[in-house]
Amino acid sequence: MEKMKPRDRVIAALHQQPVDRIPYVEHLVDVKVGLETLSDEQRTAIFSEITENIGSEKANQAIGLISDLSNLSDPEMVSLAFQVMGLLEPLLSKALGRDNITYWGAAGCFEGGQIYLLNPEEAHRGSAADGIIKSFDDLEKMVFRTDIDQIIAGAEEFLKTKGDLAACALVFLGLDPCWHSMGFETFCEACLLEPDLVTEVLGRITDWYALVMEEICKLDFDFIWAADDIAYHTSPFFSPRVYRRLLLPHTKKVADKITKPWIYHSDGNLLPIWDDLLSQGMNAIHPLESGSMDLDYLKENYGHKVSFVGGIDLRILEAGTPEETEAEVKKLISILGPGYGYLLGASNSVTPDVIPENERAMLAAL
Repeated sequence: MEKMKPRDRVIAALHQQPVDRIPYVEHLVDVKVGLETLSDEQRTAIFSEITENIGSEKANQAIGLISDLSNLSDPEMVSLAFQVMGLLEPLLSKALGRDNITYWGAAGCFEGGQIYLLNPEEAHRGSAADGIIKSFDDLEKMVFRTDIDQIIAGAEEFLKTKGDLAACALVFLGLDPCWHSMGFETFCEACLLEPDLVTEVLGRITDWYALVMEEICKLDFDFIWAADDIAYHTSPFFSPRVYRRLLLPHTKKVADKITKPWIYHSDGNLLPIWDDLLSQGMNAIHPLESGSMDLDYLKENYGHKVSFVGGIDLRILEAGTPEETEAEVKKLISILGPGYGYLLGASNSVTPDVIPENERAMLAAL
């Protein structure tokens, strides 16, 4: 085949069509690991381009902050870090051979590191702070962002940088923010003992995300990456019956607004709810957490229905050798590659603990 543009390669793989090579996609690459994976010449070229925009002192300062945004309290420094992350995303992807770039703003993240759902009394905590919503009395704390136009403006600015890369918007379908907001234990108990509370919290969240999704899909994104961590390594957080009757009707409201090809993300074993999960219409499942599901079984039974993304054992990338990484890549390609419909990546993301030599080995093996 003739060489494909990254965008065309990704979209073809999501539709299980022929590709010139298996795409390499990640929803997140740790900046420091990504930079250390590159050659000195590549790093110099990237740094020069960034310093043209903001100056060398700010560039150095921001790159040092990016890997630990959660501990930043200075709004000016957070804003600087987000600015540099936006500049780095396409430059780093091109240098690594990654076929996509990811816009996180559609998930509700924006400068300041906040999430769309805030407790007015503790605005710095956001929806990811476990246990804010414990009862119906706490529902007044659910204050949703009304400035969706700001999210869209950020997306439009982001899309100016995509070039030939496949640009995706990362969103939530709603379950992940729901159980974080309620606290994991409260959420699990309420699914059985107080389902009306879950319905109210999740319903508000999915209504908001459905509005955002409708607007995001009007833009020039090539695909959507929808996240919702809903499973342990061994099984989902809830029974198939609870998922089907209580939770799925809400997340479908968001999924129904997706008009682009899309990838669904959840770590863990999804097999007990697999058919219900696929009823939402996604094109691919990510990240195939290593050891959680039988990949041969998935390929044989579902490879004609859905593409697969990820799967490269994060334990090897973080603690193994380049030789082990190469063997892992070849194994995954041998299982999931035939018939197309496979997009290579880590079995979660390129975390700060990934060894740069193993990242290089993964790319070389691909």
